[in-house]
Amino acid sequence: MINKHTFLNVILGLFFLMTSKSLSAQEYFSLNVDNDLYFTLDRYYSSGIFLQYGKQLKSKDTISENTSKNYLLWELGQELYTPNDRYTTDVSLLDYPYGGWTSVKATYQKEYSSLRQVQWGVQLGVTGSISGAQWMQNTYHRTVLNLPELTWVAEVPQAFHVNLFLDSFNRWNLRESVSVQSHVFSVLGTQKIAAGGALGLVLGSQTVPTYGGNVLLDNRQGDGLYVGGRVQFVVHDYMLSGSLFNSEAPFTVPVNRIRATVEIGYALRKNKWRYSLMYYNRSPDNKTQIQKGHHYLNITISRFFSS
Repeated sequence: MINKHTFLNVILGLFFLMTSKSLSAQEYFSLNVDNDLYFTLDRYYSSGIFLQYGKQLKSKDTISENTSKNYLLWELGQELYTPNDRYTTDVSLLDYPYGGWTSVKATYQKEYSSLRQVQWGVQLGVTGSISGAQWMQNTYHRTVLNLPELTWVAEVPQAFHVNLFLDSFNRWNLRESVSVQSHVFSVLGTQKIAAGGALGLVLGSQTVPTYGGNVLLDNRQGDGLYVGGRVQFVVHDYMLSGSLFNSEAPFTVPVNRIRATVEIGYALRKNKWRYSLMYYNRSPDNKTQIQKGHHYLNITISRFFSS
């Protein structure tokens, strides 16, 4: 059986193999970190860390204002989920399953104009002990925070997953430095089945992309502020209810089908670097959560490369 260290080595190898080509114009690397620890919290969607590489694909036609542009994005990520009571071994006291989700994501994005983009792709990953989430979290708690290790009792089952996704991004310029942007999204797979949309107002010269955004789409210098919201309808969430095909999960909770999130973000592009902060406050994922709201912060640092 493949152990968690072998799997992590494989996906790391794939990621760096796919991104080891010589750098050229219109490429970037991003480090993207979600965490609620900034608010002295550690529960529910506890943290996420993502490495992303993106590049503009070469076209046979000369790129002009009227020519669509194509992009390829690769992402290696890990998400961690924990209950409100992190140290209990009594499953009856849990209000959220312990869960880890480690995946590789490939996205093809087509930019029809600076105001409209569509993307689709596939996400391959694993849940359970093979994801390495328990090791990652407890190592960080023990060596950096000097805290006891979490119990990780009744963790979501170990399984391989495939998700397919389709998204569209649109923007409407109301006036100079004022625009409205939308994101319509859907995912169909063994790890999650959901669909929804986000809508927000952007002030400033810099677009602030939210989930799944491509930072190559806006090469302007300057900064921008984003205020918006997101609503999704969830048909299936493996991290809460286990598999659609069996009942092997040791602990499950009733899923909230409709979820809403408030999003407030700021982005700054200066020369070849881009920095962004995004605050999220989301409604409960399930019906048993003791804390009815959950907020966390995203920090993203991107480095651009050009010939």
